[in-house]
Amino acid sequence: MKTMLQNPALHIALILALVLALSLALGACSAATPRPNDEKNFTLPDVEGKIVSLADFSGQKVYLKFWATWCPICLSGLADFSALSQDAELSQDSVVLSVVSPGMSGEMDRDGFIAWYNEQGYDFPVLLDEGGKIAKAYGVRAYPTSVFIDPEGAVFKTQPGHLGNEAIRTMLDTLSAQPVNSNLPANPNLQMDYTGKDLKEIYLAGGCFWGVEAYLARVPGVADASVGYANGKTENPTYQDVIYNDTGHAETVRVLYDPGRIKLEVLLRAYFQIIDPLSVNRQGNDRGTQYRTGIYYLDTVDLPAIETVVAEIETQYGAQLATEVLPLANYYPAEDYHQDYLEKNPDGYCHVDFSTLERVTVMTVDPKIYLKPDDATLRATLTNEQYAVTQQNDTEQAFTKNYWNLFEPGLYVDVVTGEPLFSSRDKFESGCGWPSFTQPIVPEVITYHEDASFGMVRTEVRSRVGDSHLGHVFDDGPVDRGGLRFCINGASLRFIPLADMEKEGYGSFIQAVIEG
Repeated sequence: MKTMLQNPALHIALILALVLALSLALGACSAATPRPNDEKNFTLPDVEGKIVSLADFSGQKVYLKFWATWCPICLSGLADFSALSQDAELSQDSVVLSVVSPGMSGEMDRDGFIAWYNEQGYDFPVLLDEGGKIAKAYGVRAYPTSVFIDPEGAVFKTQPGHLGNEAIRTMLDTLSAQPVNSNLPANPNLQMDYTGKDLKEIYLAGGCFWGVEAYLARVPGVADASVGYANGKTENPTYQDVIYNDTGHAETVRVLYDPGRIKLEVLLRAYFQIIDPLSVNRQGNDRGTQYRTGIYYLDTVDLPAIETVVAEIETQYGAQLATEVLPLANYYPAEDYHQDYLEKNPDGYCHVDFSTLERVTVMTVDPKIYLKPDDATLRATLTNEQYAVTQQNDTEQAFTKNYWNLFEPGLYVDVVTGEPLFSSRDKFESGCGWPSFTQPIVPEVITYHEDASFGMVRTEVRSRVGDSHLGHVFDDGPVDRGGLRFCINGASLRFIPLADMEKEGYGSFIQAVIEG
């Protein structure tokens, strides 16, 4: 019997297989290669002539192993694959199949393959993809390649290279547990008007760009998010080029944001909430250099903000981050089917946790843009009661004045200066007869003072810029919303309906008003 080195054909085949397997990126976003409908539910014969269709396994997870007889790596794994296919516990909710392409890419013809297979003594399912149509539909470019299909028939993962049985089981378990985004969070930016705004841009890479795009598009102040390929070695790459041809690009989201609504530091902190910044070339289930993390900037003016946030995150982790910080060398938009992918395919694969959006602290109130008029102006512009309440610490009679029973969406501002104070979202019916809120729009707009008047010790609340008397805060508010009740005089407030906030210059506070 000849050794491998004495058999030049086998030697060359082994080298080719190793080069192909090792050079390919391990992993891709699910459904990476769009497939025609007639191939999505493929129908193929097996080695015994039985017709097998993907549609037969609706509701089950399907693992497909694409392999070839000339591939030494494939052959070395057939015994393990045979054991996997006969795992009774696994077969309860999963189907394990293999696919070969007789007559294609160096594979022997149909009859030759069947004769060869029957001589091996294996007992696992093999489907015959003559002409390689199904292999092409799934984007198979090397052997072996694994394809994982979810119970709805959509591709969850395509992974070139050898996978051991434990890795396959783990991936199938992950597929079962993978959350889908049937109910993507509402996008507050759809209610904001960015017309005429001086938008800035930043490019963020964070693994599979489908979920990163959908997440960043929902950060308040982001006017637009789109996906593409950044900082690679070739021009105008396709998705297949990035996955298979070592172009060096990273899957990246181009973010256009309004610096008047969100600071770059806040946007970057939101970005770091959805990535593992210590992981090298891997995010979620996806592996490969195209899934590295990176912040790519156009303007060096942005560097101080970027470096500040990176330093914060490094302190949190106690380690240097793997996230690149580089100038944007190049960026090419991805194919149309990748754009807004999760909006068009809400049950698509996503490694991003959207619940972290709730922790994005975007709202800021700049005290420099609100001014308190002089006393003569206040006397001329305020009603007698408004003046008495805000300037002389008076209290309006309960159940008589503005807003105590108003629950329309909108913003409550200081009647004296216009500084935003409270959101309708935090307003509740307390039964006390005055407008009641669980919290201010941001903590810093309220100051606190001890009030010992009327034989009681209470905590008075006043506005920051105008120093207007607003009311008092008590600890008898809704427990599930923090337990506080800001009891506020309606005369100290001006209400701006949600529909009017943009035109009155309060568009940056819309997110603080709308639900979700």
